[in-house]
Amino acid sequence: MLNPYEIVSKSALPALRAMISRRLRERYGFTQQVIAKKLGVTQASISNYTRRIRGVMVNLEEDPVVKGAADRIAELLSKESPDRREVVRTMTEVLDYIRFTHLMCSLHSTLEPDFDINGCDACDGALTGREFERIKAIAGQH
Repeated sequence: MLNPYEIVSKSALPALRAMISRRLRERYGFTQQVIAKKLGVTQASISNYTRRIRGVMVNLEEDPVVKGAADRIAELLSKESPDRREVVRTMTEVLDYIRFTHLMCSLHSTLEPDFDINGCDACDGALTGREFERIKAIAGQH
């Protein structure tokens, strides 16, 4: 039985990192090595995101909140001295948002066909109203 946090860590987090990686490369012109250092992953991971070998189990670009948050995180990381605590906090809140809004349910159903996702509330609850509104505001979706 898969836990929602397993699905988030194995699919949503790599997908979010891939989104941020693309933005850092395309908008800010950073190399894979610089992006890897900024994201705290290996250069090989960035190469895999670039070649779309990793971070592709779920397409988060379609959600305007996640898309806007990825833009904001890339902007923060583009600075010479980024506020890493703000980056980590925002990434964590985005991942909570992904879980809380059930963006992973169809993937869960695919990965674990015998698990009935209808009526499942395993992903509900941990994101407070204030945090939910903050992440939407960060993404420009207030």
